[in-house]
Amino acid sequence: MKFTLSLLKNLISRGQEICIFSKQIPSLISKYPSNKFTKFSKRTYYFWKKGLRPIPLSILILIMEEKGIKEINISAFSIKGGNKLIFNSEKEIFFSYFLGLLLGDGCLIHTKKDNNRNTCLVQISFRHKEESEKIKLLCQKMFNISSSIYNGKGCFNLCIFSKPLVFILNKKYEIPIGKKYSSIKIPKIILNGTSKNKIAFLKGVFDSDGNIYLHRNRKSVQLRQKSEKFLREIYELFKNVGINFNHPYYDKANNSWVLWSSKKELVDNFINKITNFKIEASVAQPG
Repeated sequence: MKFTLSLLKNLISRGQEICIFSKQIPSLISKYPSNKFTKFSKRTYYFWKKGLRPIPLSILILIMEEKGIKEINISAFSIKGGNKLIFNSEKEIFFSYFLGLLLGDGCLIHTKKDNNRNTCLVQISFRHKEESEKIKLLCQKMFNISSSIYNGKGCFNLCIFSKPLVFILNKKYEIPIGKKYSSIKIPKIILNGTSKNKIAFLKGVFDSDGNIYLHRNRKSVQLRQKSEKFLREIYELFKNVGINFNHPYYDKANNSWVLWSSKKELVDNFINKITNFKIEASVAQPG
């Protein structure tokens, strides 16, 4: 996937440095003598040149600036050559679904410590353990990265410990770090995506914060959010895919905003388009 120079600069942070795998690196490195990078050994230079080890982000940025390169294809990220974080494509249906889950009932966490070591993780909460286990497997397929499940207060938290993933989600897709309800918004990649990307995203948000239940013996659809602004964006996105809720309303008792309907035509349309939309069939293997 392509990353711009300006975005890569935004991924620089304290602590262990993010490293990059790219098929373009060997040809770029070969244009420099081995003593160009004084803080690294000739052996490390050889591994970079052969594409056997990832290159530190700071070195890649230096090369791109010197060569006037504005963007580069990156195949994987890692910390010190450890486990690879792989992005197949931001246009994958599961990635849209993943963003919906994250913005629905998840957050990015970045804990800074005095010893220059940081803890970075993506956390998504689920009502049922089997739901978290299913997404854990899908994340493994999508990102080539492992995750852990922990018991929370009335939920199960899926945690992905990955500095590159946290910083990419924050800097590229503008997902805030921390539980900042007032600043979340639908990412541009979703707004500019296909109908399937939009539906997958909406399904992710609904699977996190929505439910279908019986109200006076009629099936009803409900979606709650703390952020009025975000829910109004969701309302417009539902309209875009042909699901026409009434405008969100404020539920004072629960201090949240709600999309709700018990209209049979809308509920049936919602179940057909959102609930029954299959995510698993669209996940590609990494690499």
